[in-house]
Order: sequence, then structure tokens, then C-alpha cells
Amino acid sequence: MKNSIVIKIGGLASQQLSQSCVKQIKQWHKEGKQIVVVHGGGFAIDKLMAEQHLSVEKIDGLRVTSKDVMKLVEYSLFQIVGPSITSSLNNAGCDSIQIKSSLGKIIEADYLNQEKYGFVGQIKKVHTQPLEAIMAEGMIPVIGSMGVCDEQLLNINADYVATAIAVALKAERLILMTDVPGVKEDGAILPTLNTTQIEEKIQSGIITGGMIPKIKGASQTVQAGVETVLISDNLSRGTLICLA
Repeated sequence: MKNSIVIKIGGLASQQLSQSCVKQIKQWHKEGKQIVVVHGGGFAIDKLMAEQHLSVEKIDGLRVTSKDVMKLVEYSLFQIVGPSITSSLNNAGCDSIQIKSSLGKIIEADYLNQEKYGFVGQIKKVHTQPLEAIMAEGMIPVIGSMGVCDEQLLNINADYVATAIAVALKAERLILMTDVPGVKEDGAILPTLNTTQIEEKIQSGIITGGMIPKIKGASQTVQAGVETVLISDNLSRGTLICLA
């Protein structure tokens, strides 16, 4: 679907969509682009966990998710973050629908390692037909970063969900919104990075920390058929990952 754009909304953007983001999504929607929005909700989950005196534990960057924590993940994504994003889009005139009861028909998952991570999932398959049907009606599906295994919701990293959907749809573009404006080199944002430059930038220390798996994932995504991946804190400028 060369006119489709998958947008992962994370970090500060998932707390409150900026007017510029909403305006850009509205413009693309008006132009006939088919848009899927995927969101996390770490801030909301952390807040609820603190209120219930539950400690945050992460292994390999993944939130260890007990049954009690999974209930808070579900509540945060279905009742707080998802409705907020859907409402912002609808108020701007972008018909959008929050995916809840039909999530299992779209994101089929397995436990990543139940003994180690608890209710954390990995994506087994993305079923695109329900998404395509929603977009064919001119609507924007809004999806929380979870999957379903035998009717059990599982917590999945939002980058992974957005990436899997983009690859399954063969999207024109995947946008990974984060709290940084892109990859910086000598204080300036790199506008583009092709797949052959990435390892060199990692070895030279330009790409570090949590940006390494994000960039490597973006590289694999374009090699899997998605035209470009944008990593940024907005929808228009940042670092564009593309094939060499």
C-alpha cells in the first residue's frame, strides 16, 4: 500500500498530541493517505504503578509485566492514551477509531519469555485485512501497543507493533515519534541515513544507547519493503532511514 503511512506516537507526544502533529495527519488524510496510528503509554503506566506502589522493573529495555501490571497497561492504553489520541484526531475532523475488542483479529502474538518477562509479547502475525477495511472507509485506526495470545492481552513495545504493521502493509512510510529530533552528528540532525552508513555511525559513537536498536530496526524495516522510516519528535523533519 504505497499511499499508507504508519505513525508510532510515543514519549511526550503520546501524552498530548501537538497541534502541528494533528494538522499534518489531517493534511495527509485529506490527500487520501491511508494512516494507521500506533501508540504506547509508558508515562500513564508509570503513573498508575506509582499510585499503586508497584515498582517498575525492566530487563533488556522491556517492562517486566506481571498480571497486576498488565491490568494497568491495558487500562492505560485502552482508557487513557488511546481515547485521548482518538479524540484529538476526531476533533480535528479526522475520522478515527480506537481498536479494542478487535485487536486480537489484527495483532496475533506469543509470549516472548513468560518466565523472564511475564505478560510481554512478540508479534506472531499482523492480519492486515481488518485495518485495510477500516482505512477503505476513510477512517484512521488507533492501536495500543498490545497483542493477543489465546484471548490474553500481552504488552508489546510500540516500536515493534508499528514496525510489524508497516512491513505487513508494505507502507510508504513508517514514522517513529520519540523524544529526540533525530540522529545528531556534531550537534546537527542528520537528515538522511542509508542502510550502509548505519554500522559506521554506531562504531564511531554517533548512534548510541537506545537509539541503536531503533536505527537497526528501521534499517531492517526498509530492507523488508517499507520505503522510508522517519525517526523524529515531529512528523515532518528528523532523520530519514532509507535504502542505499
